[in-house]
Amino acid sequence: MQGTAGEGVKWSSNAAFTLAAIGSAVGLGNLWRFPYVAGENGGGAFVLFYVICVVLIGLPVLISELFIGRRGGMSAVGSVVKLARAEGRSPLWSMQSWFGMTGAFIILTFYSLIAGWVMAYVVMIGGGVFAAIGADGLAGLKAGAFASSSDAEVSAKLGELLSDPNRMIFYHGMFAILTVAIVARGVKGGIETAVTFLMPAFFILLLVLLAFALATGDSKQGIDFLLGVRIGDTNLADGTVRHGLLHGLKDGSVISAALGQAFFSIGLGSALMATYGAYMRSEQNLPNAARIIAIADTGVGIVAGLAIFPIVFAMGLAPGGGPTLMFQTLPLAFHGMPFGGLFGMMFFLLAFFAAITSSIALLETSTKWLDEQTKSDKRLISASILGVAFFAIGVLNAYSQVPQAGANGEDQLNFWNTWLPFGDMQLFKGMVLMDFLSATTDLILPIAGLITALFAGWVVSSSTAREAIGFKSEKWFLRWRFLIRWVCPIGIFIVIFYATIWIPFLLPMLTNLSS
Repeated sequence: MQGTAGEGVKWSSNAAFTLAAIGSAVGLGNLWRFPYVAGENGGGAFVLFYVICVVLIGLPVLISELFIGRRGGMSAVGSVVKLARAEGRSPLWSMQSWFGMTGAFIILTFYSLIAGWVMAYVVMIGGGVFAAIGADGLAGLKAGAFASSSDAEVSAKLGELLSDPNRMIFYHGMFAILTVAIVARGVKGGIETAVTFLMPAFFILLLVLLAFALATGDSKQGIDFLLGVRIGDTNLADGTVRHGLLHGLKDGSVISAALGQAFFSIGLGSALMATYGAYMRSEQNLPNAARIIAIADTGVGIVAGLAIFPIVFAMGLAPGGGPTLMFQTLPLAFHGMPFGGLFGMMFFLLAFFAAITSSIALLETSTKWLDEQTKSDKRLISASILGVAFFAIGVLNAYSQVPQAGANGEDQLNFWNTWLPFGDMQLFKGMVLMDFLSATTDLILPIAGLITALFAGWVVSSSTAREAIGFKSEKWFLRWRFLIRWVCPIGIFIVIFYATIWIPFLLPMLTNLSS
């Protein structure tokens, strides 16, 4: 069936679900966000906290979202309502899925734009590779990325892209059309077909890039930075400070960043897994599937870091490049390396594959819900309506990212790159539209995850949860039950409080009082 994704639609096989779920989790959060967040938060110490967050909080919440979806067999909202009514509880518990579905849609509005940047770099670097082959034959493959440009010109590529909203909108539109086209074809004809090709290609490219990075980059320093854990802080050669475990324990921002990355990367709180879980077969081992998803997602993030940091260090660049690590630091690194053009193109192609498998999952969450409301078999209509909506907001996001001053100092002011939504609030101070939307989802996803934990742990009965999840061992069910009832809600609440109350409000107040 390629039409409606109603209650009767199931993944054609367990392997198809696993590929689709891994594809929904593995995205730009692994290739773009994980490396720069790890770089900003000390490398190995952050990775350790990240793995702990995945095991103690991410995995239990993931299991909860999957069993809610499979048990309900409907959209994320519909499944929660169905389970709540079966337990004699209020359907208002569906606010968890409303938060998640809204968060997924908001993410799409800027995720598609960033994916468009990735497409632009594939075209720019790929064009240089083919031009080099045309000029020098196969010997041209040895050229670095942007071989005819200086370092300053390579660094300026991102600024040039951001200064051209029409160019950003074009690539954003191409990516949006592709996302809608895949989702419109349904679960089997669209999503399954796409991930069956894209995910194997993704993993092959990732392993090729890892081998290239370890062979040609500073593998020793890269591995030590990402996986080496120190107790105290150390000073790096570039003058930056690498934070250790003590800093992470004293400064809650590291743990907060680790949990935020776990939610963003795996897709927790965004209704993705509940939606995909609705298509799971009853005989599939749910706990084992959840473990595979969590391990694959975490592994891809770490492998991506191992494929990025050796290259960065080999070229004498800083690991904490922030969000521009992928679009400025890495192109500079590929620019100065033999075969940098070829492997740079492969890296951004890899990022494109990751982006599209996640974007179709983000769109599927609201498409399935809209299909239920309209009782329609025309998924093309539902997906297209939502596609036009997220594309339109993405256009505004594109204008919000245009630098206020161009490279030559010319005025590039427009309403959207000067408007600061809720800019007077400390939590969103100085943020233009796209930054505001991103910060909003950083808040929405943990809140949805918190409600999911409370619902799965305290509203769904123990007997229902035991049957729906299907743990083979009672002790593992009891461990999950303890984590989802106590560890997950308390841990998520502390992080939400730290990020939204302590840092923006209480800490400045206490600092002012002490001074």
